[in-house]
Amino acid sequence: MTTGGFHLLSGLAFASLLRGEKYRKAKWGIIWGSIFPDIDLIASVVIYLATGDFALSEYAHRTVTHSWSLLGMIPLVGLAISLAKPNFKWVLIFSISFTFGMFTHIIYDLLDGYVAVLAPFSFERYSITHFSYERLLGATYFKVWNSFDGMSDVLFYLPISIWALKRTNINREIKGAKILIGLAIFSVIYFSVLMGIAFTPISVDDHYILIYAVWGTVICPISTFLIHIFMRETIQDFSFLSI
Repeated sequence: MTTGGFHLLSGLAFASLLRGEKYRKAKWGIIWGSIFPDIDLIASVVIYLATGDFALSEYAHRTVTHSWSLLGMIPLVGLAISLAKPNFKWVLIFSISFTFGMFTHIIYDLLDGYVAVLAPFSFERYSITHFSYERLLGATYFKVWNSFDGMSDVLFYLPISIWALKRTNINREIKGAKILIGLAIFSVIYFSVLMGIAFTPISVDDHYILIYAVWGTVICPISTFLIHIFMRETIQDFSFLSI
């Protein structure tokens, strides 16, 4: 599977191509949209906690939030808001950019796995390549890869945090940057331990549970939602071309 960190870095890279004050909301939309589809993993965690059924919880991922129907609805909602509220004209460009970010996410997932792109009308899964990390890597190295996936959001947290500390004077975002750095350190330690555990007889499913005990309950809500609200000024300012 494409890692969360890769999705976020891809969004940062595309957003960095936009220069100028008038594109700030577009940059925000691209970056947020690039990771937003994975918010469904929170539902997967809730389903598992409620039912104890790992297969059912896994089934919820890469469905509605990864679908073409949702992709088509978002710009329409943005257009309606921008027409109804004169002070919210920016919502249209944000929604279009958000949709572009989501589109890149879905394409990456179709390249390295299976996605129910027609949900909620059909939950049949499609793939461009019919690729499977588990078949390619085998159980042990698939668990290692999943551990790396869990820590990969650090690749997004660090540049955003450094930018906030060096380039902004917003106390809330400076505080957020310090929290992200602490979370990044914890993530590297925790998921490195899970990489070691991957070489034990633990099953792939049980190893997944250890990953999502932290990623699904802490990192996923931050990466798919909270960081884009509480550090939005930093996100709108950031550019790889200005580092």
